[in-house]
Amino acid sequence: MGRGNVCTHNEYEGLYYLDHDLLDIYRKVERCDCGHVVGFDYDEDPRTAQELSTAGIQYDYDSDRADWSYDEDDSRQNWRDMIAYMRGALTKRFPSFKSVNTWRGCDQNVVLRSGLFEIAVVDGDWCAAWCLLERTDVDDTGSYRALMRRHYMTYLDAIKKALIDGWGEAIGYGGAWVSGRRYMRGDVA
Repeated sequence: MGRGNVCTHNEYEGLYYLDHDLLDIYRKVERCDCGHVVGFDYDEDPRTAQELSTAGIQYDYDSDRADWSYDEDDSRQNWRDMIAYMRGALTKRFPSFKSVNTWRGCDQNVVLRSGLFEIAVVDGDWCAAWCLLERTDVDDTGSYRALMRRHYMTYLDAIKKALIDGWGEAIGYGGAWVSGRRYMRGDVA
């Protein structure tokens, strides 16, 4: 399986995806008289892949003839801005979550932690997967389990709402092969 197949494993876990097309930044290229790319045209505003496709502008990852080129630095900054936005949106609503920056396994960057849950972001091939995960270092029996059951849908819905508020959509988990429902701004879900 590729990196794009992010899933959760425990009963009170879930996730929503944000398509990379909303995060990856492209810039108009500048060419010399002979047609070779000499850099970016910084007078032209950068665009996301989604903006380019909806505007009908062609971009090509491999071609020297492309009019738009992937900007790694701006895309990386956009990723950091996404994390900052999500931290702010979720901690404002749930003060019990505190900002952290740790790793769970080799691909889950835990950015928020409460007494029972962690919220991690995973960089998949085509998406940023925002995961609500049960903490592995707490007793998950008895009253803790009841608290997890009571709060997990509230937290999961808050992740979906923050993604929709910030980027206009969230893709719901539908199984191991990344099928699911796309929730858009204005949906009643």
